[in-house]
Amino acid sequence: MTLPFTHPLYLWPTAGVAILAFLAGIRAQGRAGLGVRVVGQRPWALGLGLALMLGGLGLGLAEPRWGVPESPRLTVHLVLDASRSMLAKDESGGTRWDAALRAIDRILAKPAPGLRFSVDLLTGDAVPLLPPGEDRTLLRDALRAIKPGDIGSPGTSFGRGIPQVLKGLPANEAAILFVLSDGEESWLAEADALQRATAALKASAVPLYGLAFGQDSPIPLAGPPPDDPRQAPELLATTANPDFLRRLAEGSGGRLLRPDEAPIDLFQKLAEGRAALPVSRSLIPAHPEWGAWVAIVGLLLWLMAAGKPLVKWRPILLAMFWVGVGALGSSARAQLPELPLPLVPQGVKAWLAQRALEEGDLATARKWRPRGVRPNHRLLAAEIDLRSQHPADALRILGPLTGQGAPRPLPGWRVPALLMAARAQVALNQADLAKALLERLLLESPGRAEAVHDLQSLLPNPEPPPPPNPKSPPPPRPSQGARQDELEGFQQRMPKKPTPPGGVKDI
Repeated sequence: MTLPFTHPLYLWPTAGVAILAFLAGIRAQGRAGLGVRVVGQRPWALGLGLALMLGGLGLGLAEPRWGVPESPRLTVHLVLDASRSMLAKDESGGTRWDAALRAIDRILAKPAPGLRFSVDLLTGDAVPLLPPGEDRTLLRDALRAIKPGDIGSPGTSFGRGIPQVLKGLPANEAAILFVLSDGEESWLAEADALQRATAALKASAVPLYGLAFGQDSPIPLAGPPPDDPRQAPELLATTANPDFLRRLAEGSGGRLLRPDEAPIDLFQKLAEGRAALPVSRSLIPAHPEWGAWVAIVGLLLWLMAAGKPLVKWRPILLAMFWVGVGALGSSARAQLPELPLPLVPQGVKAWLAQRALEEGDLATARKWRPRGVRPNHRLLAAEIDLRSQHPADALRILGPLTGQGAPRPLPGWRVPALLMAARAQVALNQADLAKALLERLLLESPGRAEAVHDLQSLLPNPEPPPPPNPKSPPPPRPSQGARQDELEGFQQRMPKKPTPPGGVKDI
């Protein structure tokens, strides 16, 4: 079990030194000399304060982790087996390849903001197909154009293909491998392939999750057509090996999913921090400032136990202590430029700037523009920058609020942040980026009228049909001969008038 720390190795040496300092204080308390008694020092408290300062140092360096990610995100690298063995028909009457495509369609059918997908084909080598992105239609169409056995090297090699896929991954990105295969290794021995792939996965700190297809009994598979049409095609046999894929996944920190399990639920848990990722790729926030708070408590205890020599200095030291606490709190929260008026809290600045905006006083709003990291402060600062014709500054302020993914349920600041970021991109003549932001907003919160209106305004208007040319000849009129034939046909079909009865004609 891994501790919830970024660097847990810093804990043990600092904890050992802190315990020694406290034991030294306890020992000195029992053997306090006359000088210590005269000045009023308390060695046990001095030792405890020093131990807390050392423990706070180790805690800050170890960086404890807890909480929920501010912007859930995850890159799922789909590794799809594209060897000829995937053409075996042992999956409910269909092929293994068709079953894998159905599984991918189920993953892509459910909206999942914050998830990106890439595709690599696993054969004797790894064949990159699509880079990470959010275009699910393109992903489906690209997979439909692939025929197993027609691309890459023949066979399947996990020991060679998995390390090749991992070489293109960024170092600290939240990412996993999701392998869809029958688990059959045809290039290396299973033990050698397992060792190579597992070592590469552990070195990259990327867990592998898998979905196995096929049966563990030999299935006949027709070979490629022979050169001579009079010869019969070669018959081969393929045997699925889900146990190999299970051992590979568990060795990397992942697992093999059950056939009835929904992978998209697992992906969402990983993106939201509800399922564990390796520490180097974890989305759970780090809190090194808690080590500083522990060290400050130790320093305060040490100052109070120092005795008479520091009695006169205690008010000054306490004042310095509170100034340091305020500086620590502001430095932990400040990520924007320095405050022009550092003594005014950010909440008061936001209130004054909001009132100035409501009254139409843009100069005063710029003066009291908040620089805090709270979402409401960032939204207000971005609104002021947009009205001041500084869209680039507005995009920089809104960056942490418009990233890939958002908490669920959707917070109230997410929609206005994406709308204002789209306005800033339009002001910078980046219509494509603005459309991408609005499409992301509609994916996360469907039916937003303002987003639909803004997106329609960015789409090009359809060109009207060209006006008729006045010089063009009129359409041909039917000839009189054809009209006469039509009239004669009507007359033949009409009933004839009855003939009046004849009589004797007088002569």
